Amino acid sequence: MSSFLEQINADIKEYQEQFKYIPNIEKDEWAFNYWVLDKLFYEDEELIEEKIIDYRDMGIDAYEIYEDTKEIYLIQNKYFSDSTPLSSDYVKNDFLVRAITALENGTYKKSEELQKAFSRLKEDPDFTVYLQLFVTNDIHNEEADRYIHIFNRDHKNYIARIYYLSDIKNRYFDEIEQIRKNISVKIESINKGTILKLNTENYKLENVIDARYVLTPVVSIFRMYRDSIEKSYPLFEKNIREYLGNKGVNSGIYRTLQDPIDRKNFFYYNNGITMICDSMSSIFTQPSQYNMNAYFTVDNPQIVNGCQTVNTIFEFLSNIPPENLEREFKDSFVMLKVLVINREDEAKIDLYHNIVKYNNSQNNIDEKTFVSNSAHFQRLQKEFESKGFLLLIKQSDKNQFNFKYNTTSKLRERSAKRLNRFQLKEDKKVSDFFIPLDKLLQVINAFTAGGYIAYTKKSQVLKFGSDVYDNAVNFIKNNNNIDALLDLFCLYKKSELTKKQEGDLRAPIPYYLIDFFAKYECKNRKPELIIENLDSTDKILEIVEQYKKITKNYAKKYYKDFEIEYNQMIKKPIKYDMVEELREYILD
Repeated sequence: MSSFLEQINADIKEYQEQFKYIPNIEKDEWAFNYWVLDKLFYEDEELIEEKIIDYRDMGIDAYEIYEDTKEIYLIQNKYFSDSTPLSSDYVKNDFLVRAITALENGTYKKSEELQKAFSRLKEDPDFTVYLQLFVTNDIHNEEADRYIHIFNRDHKNYIARIYYLSDIKNRYFDEIEQIRKNISVKIESINKGTILKLNTENYKLENVIDARYVLTPVVSIFRMYRDSIEKSYPLFEKNIREYLGNKGVNSGIYRTLQDPIDRKNFFYYNNGITMICDSMSSIFTQPSQYNMNAYFTVDNPQIVNGCQTVNTIFEFLSNIPPENLEREFKDSFVMLKVLVINREDEAKIDLYHNIVKYNNSQNNIDEKTFVSNSAHFQRLQKEFESKGFLLLIKQSDKNQFNFKYNTTSKLRERSAKRLNRFQLKEDKKVSDFFIPLDKLLQVINAFTAGGYIAYTKKSQVLKFGSDVYDNAVNFIKNNNNIDALLDLFCLYKKSELTKKQEGDLRAPIPYYLIDFFAKYECKNRKPELIIENLDSTDKILEIVEQYKKITKNYAKKYYKDFEIEYNQMIKKPIKYDMVEELREYILD
């Protein structure tokens, strides 16, 4: 069994201990559905259960709906042993046909929410459905993979993919584990005239690095990425990987490549790709039928902008038979900017990092790795650790902290005073001190914007440039008080623990508690009042008890007035007039 599968199994066991009240959680194969939605789609725990359909599911184990980007994910999970192969018949008939046909016909009965969303979006030209199958071993089925390629080639708005265990691991860690080595790749173009070279020596340009602007066929980009994967070379600058997690490929780029007519306009639609390399060769010519008559080589390339473009080109062109690639895509080009920088030269290090930074600052980047390298999060991580709490900026932080702390004695020593004040349990595992970054940002949004935002916008909290991301980051920057942040998070943890201890399972509602605490105790969300209101155990217990009663009665009254159950209620805006009425009654 691989170490990563062992990690999945350990996570599943933790779910089974923490969420005993969830039906079917004791079954490992069902809990794997929970793991996928939690770890790969960053769904909030309160909402995961209702998005799992498994058992007699008509080809869908779980789903995600993103109304803002007009995307639906249909998820199938196969919790297999190391020796169980994936059935090609299952992929062909169930995974690729059964569920999508029912949804198209309006006859899918297992989830009313999913069918309504599909029916509402299906006529929109920007609507994209991602069919994703997660398999917990690496037994590749070539016939099944071929069915996937054919399906993707033939269906305009649907994109299917199988994630085997290694693929799941790469997605989980947001990076491909590659060994850095030297590599030389070929960059092609129509002819020498479609390669613009900025020669600093000939043109006597000062402070200008050698560069080329190349009109290059998408096939050349595809082959470059394919070769880098085969040679385990890290083509993408690690700090700025755009192609991540739950948003998959860029559907607009994908559909352009899919259309035999529109793909000729690819160059005009796309912003292009920026590459940094150590050196590049002279320009040579070669015989070609398909617009690849000129080429040069580059050494040790790194893509610093356009990662999503490169990945989407690779994703779609992988579906095309190799012998047809050049002919079918002979008129599809992308602009490639190649910059020569010696990354071993200390004088060029700042230039290199600034090129990475500024080439990405103009774009709407949906990627956790870029976020993880932001200076303020790194500072926060260091300061949290000094107080006994481990902020997880990226998934690999778990392994690094587990390696760093053989025992929890130092962490317990640093955090004991705060944990005792909040009457949180004495933590015994390193993982008990973890604070996931997305969870911290959710808590901050509950304080600043309300419980409704915290529950419904989780998928955007790590999206660079989103409102909820910016809101949380600005809060951290403007309120440079680590103790206040940790106290606020511990209040959230106390509300979670109380809910489990009471056996109520629904009260207090954690993000509602943070919301109401901010609105009432902190006088309309003033962060400077956090520490004052949480400086003693008596105050903390009083706040938790008060809002346990209020949120419990709020859920009851909401159902009585609107006949809407809890899981749907937390996706609706909060009725603060009802909260204030209940609060006055309970305080009296």
